[in-house]
Amino acid sequence: MKLVNMNDVANLAGVSRGSISNYINGKKTKLSTQKKIEEAIRSLNYVPNATARSLKTSKSNFVVFIVPTVNSPFFSELSYHMQQELQQNGYKMILCNSNNSSKEEIEYIQMANTQKVAGLITMSYADVANLVDTNIPLVSIEKRVSDDIPLVISDNYAGGRLAGEVLTNRGATRLLFISKRPVRNISAVREKGFLDYCHENNIAVERFLARKRTNFIADFKRFISENIVDGSFAYDGVFSDSDEYASDFYNLLIHAGIRVPSQVQIIGFDGSRVYPRQKIILSSIKQHTEIIAKTAVEKLLTQFDDHKVGTFFGEQTTIPISFEKGSTTK
Repeated sequence: MKLVNMNDVANLAGVSRGSISNYINGKKTKLSTQKKIEEAIRSLNYVPNATARSLKTSKSNFVVFIVPTVNSPFFSELSYHMQQELQQNGYKMILCNSNNSSKEEIEYIQMANTQKVAGLITMSYADVANLVDTNIPLVSIEKRVSDDIPLVISDNYAGGRLAGEVLTNRGATRLLFISKRPVRNISAVREKGFLDYCHENNIAVERFLARKRTNFIADFKRFISENIVDGSFAYDGVFSDSDEYASDFYNLLIHAGIRVPSQVQIIGFDGSRVYPRQKIILSSIKQHTEIIAKTAVEKLLTQFDDHKVGTFFGEQTTIPISFEKGSTTK
């Protein structure tokens, strides 16, 4: 099928190609010429390209999405759903990987300001509140940027509590929280939910945080070896603030001869798959990436439609979590 172009519209309307260009770009055109062009466009079902449309409407159809990394199932899955959701609403996504660098995040935000993109969705860990043009609609995920900007976040505290509940309901009595220093932001909230549940229900619980930033696996390995007596690990239930650390700990336990889940049960946090049919091995508190993406885009579109940029004082949308059973719990 031949694609309709600007020349086809010009020929049918009986006007010059320049007149078509002027009309698309919002320049002054005679009323009679406008009517001819509009009739030709309708007849041919002509759709101007994205650049032309944005020039006519003075509005870009690009949305910048900033993530700390794409090198994890959670962020990859979220990026996919974000792209799908934006596309369904007529927008293109520009994915920016900040590599957990505040400097790179700031550069991307400055780029968004310069290019006058339609909007910005960020999982930023930098202090960006003063760097975002107030005329650019913005939604943050996980971390609040400012009281003026809507926040979409999973129920991290409930997730921590749910992990404690699941482990104890499955027979664990000596629980352990593991992570890497420093535990902050949403990780600290997940830890607090877990510890609060244990303390409120008089369940024995301790925490171990790896001190080494790069070779933290060595800290995990040392801790495990120091807490194995007569073939048994000192704890029978383990929760981590991420699937990554929980998976590392699981593999180290198996290597040390500890049976999972018969001797030790393990729960992580995220519950994302590398591919849709992947068999879940690690039990996890699942974040629902499709709902997060849909909600974030809805909050962005509301700002487009109602011109409410900067009026979402303290607005927060909390997305429920759930437990997804793998083979690391009974």
